[in-house]
Amino acid sequence: MGICLRYLPDKALAQEALNDAFLKIFNLLPYEYKKLSSFRAWARRIIIHTAIDYFRKEKKHFYHNDHDLEESSQQENFFDRESAEEIIRLLNQLPPLWKVVFNLYEIEGYSHDEIAQMMHIPASSCRTYLTRAKQQLRVLINTHNRTMQ
Repeated sequence: MGICLRYLPDKALAQEALNDAFLKIFNLLPYEYKKLSSFRAWARRIIIHTAIDYFRKEKKHFYHNDHDLEESSQQENFFDRESAEEIIRLLNQLPPLWKVVFNLYEIEGYSHDEIAQMMHIPASSCRTYLTRAKQQLRVLINTHNRTMQ
């Protein structure tokens, strides 16, 4: 569920994607079982791809608003101090496409070319979304730090 929540904007859609992913896993398991070296990695990949499919299907409903982005460097110890829930809350404030690209690149370790292929976008757009997501996260972290002082 955590994987789906990282890619999808609400819990109901994440649950739907997870259910669909489990159906795919159970349907493919008899055919793939003997070829699997790691069930966990295989299942994770199916869940990620299913969540991305749902994201692509629903992205026309997402509102995208570019914010004025500014550079700052006060976030260096942010992740040491903050809880996982607070970090996820800040990530959820990113525009949906930026959040998905950030998750795929920084958390899952996919390359820009792999992300571009999965999301059906140019690799250059993937790089742009990642840069904008990082810039926006800096702004959000700095704002959060100011409110906590």
